[in-house]
Amino acid sequence: MQTQAHVINPFAKRIHLLLAVGILLCLLIAGCGFKMRQPIPLPFTKLYTNIPQNSAFGSRVWRALQANSPGTVITEEAAGAEAMLIQEGFNRAQREISLDAQGKVEEYELNLVLTFTMTDSQGNELIPTSRISATRQLPYDEDDAAAKQEEMSLLYSDMEKSIADRLIRRITSPDVITTYLEHNPSPGFVPAQ
Repeated sequence: MQTQAHVINPFAKRIHLLLAVGILLCLLIAGCGFKMRQPIPLPFTKLYTNIPQNSAFGSRVWRALQANSPGTVITEEAAGAEAMLIQEGFNRAQREISLDAQGKVEEYELNLVLTFTMTDSQGNELIPTSRISATRQLPYDEDDAAAKQEEMSLLYSDMEKSIADRLIRRITSPDVITTYLEHNPSPGFVPAQ
C-alpha cells in the first residue's frame, strides 16, 4: 500500500493567509457602522434664496436642497420664509499664469467665487458672510482656441458643481442647524445624527 504525502506549497499558503486577512478586513469595515451620507433634513419648512433657479448653478443648488431636505420649500419670495440664503456675489475670473518666449499665453488660472450669507427670519446670522472658491489650471494653445473654450466651459461647470456641493454641506452642517434651533425652537424637529 502506498501512502501519498500531502505537501503544501508555500505560495499557496501565503495566498490563503492574504485571502483570510482580506475577508477579516471586509468584516471589520462592515461591522464598524460605516454608512453613506444620508439626507439631512433642515429645521425650517420654507427657505428663501435669491440664487436664480434658471441658471446651471442655481438649478443644481435648488435640486440638491430639495433632495437633501424634501420637507423644505425653496422659494424666490422672501415673505413667510423661515430662513434666507442670500447670494452676495458669484464671480468668474481668469488670469494668465504663464507665457511663452513670444509672449503668448500658455496657461490660464480659472477662478470661481461664491459669496453668501444665511439668516433666519428675525435676522439672526446662521452663516456669516462666507466665500467658497474653486480654482483650476487650463493649459492654452492658440491653435486649439475653440477646443480650449469648450474645455474652459467644462472646467467652470465642474467648479460650479464643486461649489454647489460645498454650499449644501455648509447649509446642512450641524452648527447651522443648532444655531437655527437656538433662536427658533422647533419641538417636533429632531436633528439627524
